[in-house]
Amino acid sequence: MYASYIELQHKPGKTAGAINMTRQMEADLGQMGMKQFIIVDKGDDSSTLIALYDTAQAYYAAGPKAAELLGRLSDFMASPPERKQADVPINFIF
Repeated sequence: MYASYIELQHKPGKTAGAINMTRQMEADLGQMGMKQFIIVDKGDDSSTLIALYDTAQAYYAAGPKAAELLGRLSDFMASPPERKQADVPINFIF
């Protein structure tokens, strides 16, 4: 399993707006081949986005769409986000 993770720094007071806009993108996100999509609100106008994929191929195939969707959130971001890949050696689901 593979993950895309993005550390997001929002403009002051813009986290809720970014989360609400992301909710509106659910259909687009669902077409990207990922198995799970998670946003962790860390407070202090920052969050971490995690997307889980079965294969590295699915991760790379989602890249252009991911860039497009992140672009829609640019008005909420203090700095451009960077999408990174990671292996997921354990993913317990209970």
